[in-house]
Amino acid sequence: MKTFLLALICLVGYQVDAQTTTPDLTSSALWQLQNREASSPEAGTIELNGKPGDGMMILKGSNFSEGTITLKIRGENKPGGSFVGIAFHVQDEKRYESIYFRPFNFKNTERQTHSVQYISMPDHPWEKLRSQFPGKYENKIDPAPDPTAWIDAKITIKGKLIKVFVNGASTPSLEVESLSDRKSGAVAIWVGNTSKGSFKELKVTSDKAGATASVPYGNNPETGKYFNAGDAKLYYEVYGKGDPIVLFHGGVYGYIDEFSQIIDDLSKRYLVICPASRGHGKSEIGNAPYTYLQRAEDAYKLVRSITKDSVAVLGFSDGGYAAFKLAAIHPELIKKLIVIGAGEIENGSRKNRFNYNAETLFKESGDFFKTRIALMPEPDRWNESLQKLNVLYNTEFISTETFEKIQCPALIMSGDRDQYLTVNQALRAKELISKSQLSIIAGCSHVVFFCNYAAVKAGIEQFLNI
Repeated sequence: MKTFLLALICLVGYQVDAQTTTPDLTSSALWQLQNREASSPEAGTIELNGKPGDGMMILKGSNFSEGTITLKIRGENKPGGSFVGIAFHVQDEKRYESIYFRPFNFKNTERQTHSVQYISMPDHPWEKLRSQFPGKYENKIDPAPDPTAWIDAKITIKGKLIKVFVNGASTPSLEVESLSDRKSGAVAIWVGNTSKGSFKELKVTSDKAGATASVPYGNNPETGKYFNAGDAKLYYEVYGKGDPIVLFHGGVYGYIDEFSQIIDDLSKRYLVICPASRGHGKSEIGNAPYTYLQRAEDAYKLVRSITKDSVAVLGFSDGGYAAFKLAAIHPELIKKLIVIGAGEIENGSRKNRFNYNAETLFKESGDFFKTRIALMPEPDRWNESLQKLNVLYNTEFISTETFEKIQCPALIMSGDRDQYLTVNQALRAKELISKSQLSIIAGCSHVVFFCNYAAVKAGIEQFLNI
């Protein structure tokens, strides 16, 4: 889903004015590509190629809720083969909302009412909306633009209300109510099946906190450093000032950059320490098997090389289990523990075996993992790292033997639709950790801070301030 431009940049491609961002479309450090390749035929312009299936280019770390998105878009006068637009509230390549245009219908008098379209995926594709609600979620553009020219698109989102304005018109070409329960998510350039498209001058103005990230987290030469853990050099980044808090990212797909908005917010008040676990991003793999004890000891050594103080810890998924283990074996280190998307795993309770391998992951998200590999100091060992992860996930367990040793206050947070963790597993962790509380966020799956960042942020802030 993403390609990194390895450049010596810090505030890469962003100009920030209040909560308005103008991300550089041509800087691949900022973007995740999904089912498309991108090129820049001219300065400031990005072109996505055409291929079967929908595709998008996701703004890394963005978390847009309400506000205004403007950009220039150019498609083709190619009947049935040019669908170009913008996606928002993006959770992943299958779950998002989109406003897109069919340039080949702009001046087609018989099909002009199919010029601009709203969809909410995966539950409300255009076919279903046209069949069940004819004329409600698509419309013509008046006056009709040139189908081969650039159009100025402006999309406003306020609560459930979505409006689309084209070429400076004061009257919306389309006005609909959102069909999604998701209230925030990433922003993305979007193209439909077989379509290519050109885009420039993107501007995102958020009416709520959390519009976009402004730092290339996970690949930031301004703050990135290495720590020698013995058999591996581990990469980490540090942001902000204040009491220290350590963030442990997720596994396989996970990396420091998934915490972009969380780092943005926490670094205003805390010293935020962001390690990359073995085999992820810019960290080496080492020679020993992966275990949660190993991850905990790696983190302990790193933290003690930075500060002698006790720290707060926030761990997500794989990082959550490592955080549990760290709190158990080094209770003197951790004063508060936040775990998202992790809970009890009883010995022998795994019903489904993990079998991550390079071939399968490339088939599922090849563009994304190409860029992950581009960061790795040992790319030829990636499959070896995945096999180590499979052993870790299939054999290790976290239950009473760990939880009863955790002495610090803990917040266990999970989505009620988490595909990797049941609510009961999260509840069991809460019951077994003496000073703990539980937060279940409705309507969210595993990555709850992409699904409902406002709720996650509020829970974290309240817990840290207690």
